[in-house]
Amino acid sequence: RQHPTMVRTAVLCLSALSFISTISPSRGFSPSTSALPRSVSLRRGLCESGGRNELVMSAQSDGKQAVNRKQFVNLAALWLVGASAAPAMAADKLKCKAQVGGGQKCETKEIEFTKAYDTSGATTKITGDPNKMGTYYSQIHAGLETLEELDQRWDSYIEAGDGDVVRRRLGTVGNKSPLHNIRKAFEGALKVAAKSPVVEEQTLDELDVDFNAILQGIAEVDYNLYSTAFVGTDETASKLRADGKSSLAKALKLYRKFDGECAKVLADK
Repeated sequence: RQHPTMVRTAVLCLSALSFISTISPSRGFSPSTSALPRSVSLRRGLCESGGRNELVMSAQSDGKQAVNRKQFVNLAALWLVGASAAPAMAADKLKCKAQVGGGQKCETKEIEFTKAYDTSGATTKITGDPNKMGTYYSQIHAGLETLEELDQRWDSYIEAGDGDVVRRRLGTVGNKSPLHNIRKAFEGALKVAAKSPVVEEQTLDELDVDFNAILQGIAEVDYNLYSTAFVGTDETASKLRADGKSSLAKALKLYRKFDGECAKVLADK
């Protein structure tokens, strides 16, 4: 059974060769010292040489015109890169569908994590040792990964046309996101960090300020995306989305720092 990647490579190579064979060299290629064949025959040699595939070109010459074979190869390479990139771009696009009652539900990356606190009804209970960073770090780091993914695919989320798609990632709509109730995880981690010898006092003071700024930034993203549903013009909605993206970038920068300090405490056992 052939590997899917090998099959895909073979198809792309054969398509490229078919494409090249239809091009008239006299239209776009400079003459060289080699003779242009009346008919250029291309054969694809798929050779295992150091783990690389080789494209072998052969030509029969009749001495009437000239062609630069290197330019043929360069064109083939560019065509293959473009053809290979297209599926990747399509794969990055969010798959969304309308929900009953309104709104969109999109297929997003599921991040495995353990909640620092488990809420059942009106009761909230910590899920691990309150004096261990590991109790809080799983949720904190999953929150960072969520914001990173949101930042990288922001345009795709916006194209979904529903602010709640972003707000679900932020944990302000629904309770599936690791960012839902992240404040308590931050507070618990900060208490553990305060007792750790690897965190300097000045850094601890900065983290105390930073975690509130992170929460404020997330709230600003939420507010801007929520507000897009109530504005009258596309221009205003675009401004709100841009402000939301800016707030996300600021929160993400601080979040990376907070996560890094928590990781240092976690590693110091």
